[in-house]
Formats: sequence, C-alpha cells, structure tokens
Amino acid sequence: MKVGYVIKEATSEYFYFVVDPRERYSVGIGSIVKVKIGDFFYFGIIEDLKSEAIEEERLFDYEAIELLYGQIKKLQYLIIGKAIFIGVIKDGKILQEKPKTPPVPGDEVFLPEEEEISKIYSFEEKVLSIPLGKINLQNKEFIVDLNIKNLIIRHTGIFGITGSGKSTTVAHIINELSKKNIPILLFDIHRDYILSFENSIIITFSKREREFIEKLISERNKKNVVVYNAKLSLKYIKDYMESFLGISGKQAPHVYSLLYRILSLEEGKTPKFMDKLLEMVNKRDPPQVFEKYKNREDVIRSLQSRLLRIKDWMLFPKNVDDMGENVDELFNKLLEDIRNFGISDYNIVKEENGEVYLEESNKFIPRVIIFDLYPLSIEEQRILIDILLEIAYEKYKSWKFNNKTDILGIVIEEAHRFASKNSEVSSRISLIVREGRKFGLGLILVSQVPSSIIEDITSQLNTFILLKIINPKDLEFIRKTCPYLSREYFEALTKLETGSCLAVGLALKNPAILKIIKSVEVGGTEEDIDNIIRERILYGSKTDS
Repeated sequence: MKVGYVIKEATSEYFYFVVDPRERYSVGIGSIVKVKIGDFFYFGIIEDLKSEAIEEERLFDYEAIELLYGQIKKLQYLIIGKAIFIGVIKDGKILQEKPKTPPVPGDEVFLPEEEEISKIYSFEEKVLSIPLGKINLQNKEFIVDLNIKNLIIRHTGIFGITGSGKSTTVAHIINELSKKNIPILLFDIHRDYILSFENSIIITFSKREREFIEKLISERNKKNVVVYNAKLSLKYIKDYMESFLGISGKQAPHVYSLLYRILSLEEGKTPKFMDKLLEMVNKRDPPQVFEKYKNREDVIRSLQSRLLRIKDWMLFPKNVDDMGENVDELFNKLLEDIRNFGISDYNIVKEENGEVYLEESNKFIPRVIIFDLYPLSIEEQRILIDILLEIAYEKYKSWKFNNKTDILGIVIEEAHRFASKNSEVSSRISLIVREGRKFGLGLILVSQVPSSIIEDITSQLNTFILLKIINPKDLEFIRKTCPYLSREYFEALTKLETGSCLAVGLALKNPAILKIIKSVEVGGTEEDIDNIIRERILYGSKTDS
C-alpha cells in the first residue's frame, strides 16, 4: 500500500516523506515503511512523525483563518515522517544493508507486506526466541522477537530513566525465558519481582521476612514458589574484612589481624554467631589471642565498634535462634537442581514396623532463583552478590571442563551500584561479562544511570533495550558505548513513551522501536504510587466531610 512520497532530503541513512492524509492512521512511530531504490525495496523505521500547518500569518488576519478552518473546514496541513534505513530483502532474506545511493524526492513510499515484517523481525526457529514487544502497522500488531542465546550469552543492557518501564521489561523477559525453561538468577533490590513468577525460589535473610513473603505468596495463590531464609557463615568476614569493618588507615592492619586471629581458631573454638564473636572480644577470650594486644586497647575498642556496626546486618546469624540455610551450600544445591531439571522436598514417613523412609513430594522445575536483597544494606548487597557470582562462575566453569555445560542468565537490578568504579564487585561482574559466555553464563544489567557503569563492562554488552533516556551524560555514554546506534536513533530516545523502547543488537534481527509486552505484574511501578495518591485523596475527602 502506498502511503506517501519522499520529500525534502534523503541520505543512505534516512529519508523524509510526506504521508497521504487518508492513510495517516496506518503508520506511527516505530512503524516500518519501504521505498524502492533500483531493483530492491529498502526498509526503514519511522523515527518521527509531525504535522505541519500552512503558514497562517499569510492569511492576512484572524477572519481569514476563521473562514478557512471554521466555515470551509479545509485543514491545510502536511504530515511529515522521518525514517531510518534498517535493511533490504534480497533473495527472500533480510540483510542489514543500507542503500548506496539515497532515494530522491518524489519516490513512492509503501507499507510492507505481512510476510516482509515477519522476515524483518521474526526468527525462523521460533522455539529459540522469545517475544519482546509489538509494533503497529495498518492497525495490526506485529511481534518483535529476541534470540535467547544472544540475549543472555552475549550480554544485554536494559537502560532507562525511573518510571520508563524497566521493571515491566525485565519481568516480561524473565517470564518468557521461564516458559522456555531457561534458568535465571535475579537480584531483586526493591522487591519488585517476588510475586511475579511461579516455579521460583526466593531467598531472603530472616525468619520474619520469610514468613511475610510466604503470606503474600499464599494470598496471591502463586504456585510452586519456595521461600528460604539463609545466612552467611562468619568465615566470609576473613575475605571481606575491609568491606565489613569499613576501616582504613594506620590502625586497620592491627584490627584486621586481631579479627583474623579470632576467626582462625581451631575448629570448635571458632565463633559461629555474631553474638559469640562480640562476647569473645568483650571478654578478651581466649587470652592467647588478645595477649599481643594487651597494650593496644584502642585496637580492641575499634574492633568492638566495628562489629557492633555490622551486628544488626541480616547476612550473619546473630545467635542460635537466628539460624537459616547456609547461603553457599543452598545456592550450590539449587544450581545442581536447576541443571537436573527438578527440585524435590522430602517428607519423613514412618511405617508400622517402625522403619523410616523418605517420600518425595512437591517436585517441580525451578526456573527463577530470586535473591531478595531488599532487607540488606548496600554493603551487604555488594558482598553477597560478589560471593554468589564467584560461586556461579566456578561451578559453571567446572561443568564446562567436565562436559556438563549449562546456561544461566544473571539479572542485576540497579547495576550502577555494583558495576561502578567504586564497587569491589565490579571486578567479578567484569570477569563474567568477559569470560562467562564460554561457560554458559550471561548478564542482563538494568540501570537508570548507565553512565556510572564502568566501560570495561558495558563494552561487552551486545544487545541494548533502551527506554526513555533524557540525561545528556547518559545519552552521550550510550552513544559512545553502543556501536549499533546512528545519530538518528538518539533523537528517538528522548521521545519514547513509558513502556516503549528502542531495541538494537545481536539478539534482534533488526533495530526496532516497539511497545514492550506486559505479561506479568511487578511491584514498585508508578501505578502503585498513583493508587496510593488516589486513596489518600479519597480518604481525605471523606474525613473532611
């Protein structure tokens, strides 16, 4: 179907065209159009659309304008579009090839056929792809697909300002991957996703939080969701002393040395709980450890104050009543379960003769492991993510060398917190983004401040799902980081509506401006805030009356 003509200027990158007013509802931003150059049709994304009126000041006075618009009712306007070339179909295949010579004014502009749209955005092996979003054309919706392997293994960045729809995008992608039995490790910073998925494992860090989450899951009637309460062993303080104690300077080596001596006691004397560790420092017990510091009371007091600082952290058990699953053991077990396509709980059953055996129950395939980081401080979050990424890396590396390769997508929300220059965990993220694909590990980084992520990491991302971005620093960062974007695309980033994105990179057959599919509900959206405001206003109105 013809929708207009090329006008103004055109290059091998883009062209302007005027839309036939009778077909103005057949196109929109993100729609695809085509123009014939030589023997082939070249396709372009509509990056912008605007209407231009006649120059009203040439109508002399207001009465003339009123006559034209009010009585004659003749609308004098043009609808001007700008399209960015994305490729050409040759021999039945879509090629990311731009024209060597541009179209010229007067060339006809057409809408593509449905089979052409399918060639542009759909993969032949549908089973190896998931739907990301939709574009509208001729009042119809067409699906844009993502290749699963490239989405995960070649690493992806999902960037956009607060409220642009990142959480909805992440939840939809995870949900679609879950349907394909692709396992995901998700670090949930703001508790946006704990009620989003079935067939999931949620790990939190206190009995109270576990009970609270289980109550929510029961109320929402979510199926096959298991919640664990987990804790880190005190042994990890040895490896993360500086992060835990938050101390530096001349006194630091002495404080570290004292703490290391306590934690390195013979088996059976080593404290298992934070309360026990503090008790040993307070009582200066065992004496042989504190003998060296009998004249350095300042060192002991410094260690006391630092331990008190982390005593209320949830990562470590405080006492025997604050126990939970061991984090590293639990995580290792869950990774094994995922690789074996199943997880089992066991009930102890007694026979009449007194013999005991195990009965398997509640068996399901876990597809999403969610670490609920909401109750933790930023320092705790960083340390935990570093530990878990190391466990995952070493495990998948060992599987690779034993011919047991598997795949795991790792989703890190608020990635600028953990992949910045000032974060120790950034080196672990950098290792995975550089080497993880060899072992089946892939990263999906989510952030509203992508410019804070170090370049060593972002340079390895090969798919970008970009929601609305307006910060000049972030726009410039994306421009330098993403090799798939031309200057024309950047104009589109600032105009995107909530829930729409510009998607480019290896996971897509061609760049697309689309509306993200909303397949699951997430928390923390602006809709939640809107509802709260509405409730407060209505409640206030009732009390005033």
